[in-house]
Amino acid sequence: MLKVLIRLIKALWARIKPWLRAPIIAFSGIVYFVLSLLIFLPFRMKPVENYNLFAFPIMAVIFLGLVYKACTVEKESKGYLYAYFAGIVMWQVVGEIPYIKVPAGKILQFSALNIKMLGGYFYALVGWIFLHILARTGALKKQVVFAFGIFLGIWSFELYMDNYSFSVPLEVMPIVATVIMWVALIASIVLVIMAKKADTVVRKTVIGGILYITLSMILMSSGPWKKPQDFYIKYEGSGLVDEVKDAQEEIQYIEHIKTRMSIQSYMTPNPWAR
Repeated sequence: MLKVLIRLIKALWARIKPWLRAPIIAFSGIVYFVLSLLIFLPFRMKPVENYNLFAFPIMAVIFLGLVYKACTVEKESKGYLYAYFAGIVMWQVVGEIPYIKVPAGKILQFSALNIKMLGGYFYALVGWIFLHILARTGALKKQVVFAFGIFLGIWSFELYMDNYSFSVPLEVMPIVATVIMWVALIASIVLVIMAKKADTVVRKTVIGGILYITLSMILMSSGPWKKPQDFYIKYEGSGLVDEVKDAQEEIQYIEHIKTRMSIQSYMTPNPWAR
């Protein structure tokens, strides 16, 4: 009886597995996203000295390892799977950890450039254009193109997620969130249908990567995007204070240089004077 049940389960799994690959890949990305939030808790909510010196190298090694596997693994479908997670981890290595500032340590911040600011849309758009050109010309390996596509998709998603709190009026937030939710929901249904009809594992994997973005939009727009981000209200203010302080120090330094240069210009004799 047990053997018959096992065979039945295997037979059912063999029938549903082909079109479940895309949803499973998408949900695995969401699970990783939720788990990765724990990585950033010590950055903002519970600041830890020198935390970035540990988090950044570890994530960078993981990212480079995934890229290497994506480019060298013999089975193409596995290469795309490695590329998918490489794109997700790339966002944290390039877009998250370098900008986050720790309260104390050897290196407080790797980079002052925050690509999640609203003005970052220009560089994200340029990235999409260049990626399209490189993909069409075959200048990049297909798995690498997929990895960068996932990265740019997350970047485009994050641009809204990090800026809607102060760029969308409070009264309009629920309306905008509802519209985004329905658009993402329709797109997700279409992607699931496409995944079911896809005739190769590679296509299912690619569709799963896109589905990850649309499902993330559904999760955010169905709740959090209907009002300002709680995280933004609680923790982002302290970061803005630091940015203002740094800007003031830079202005003071510029004024100091201007004063020094004007004094030196006054004291230096004019070689053309007689």
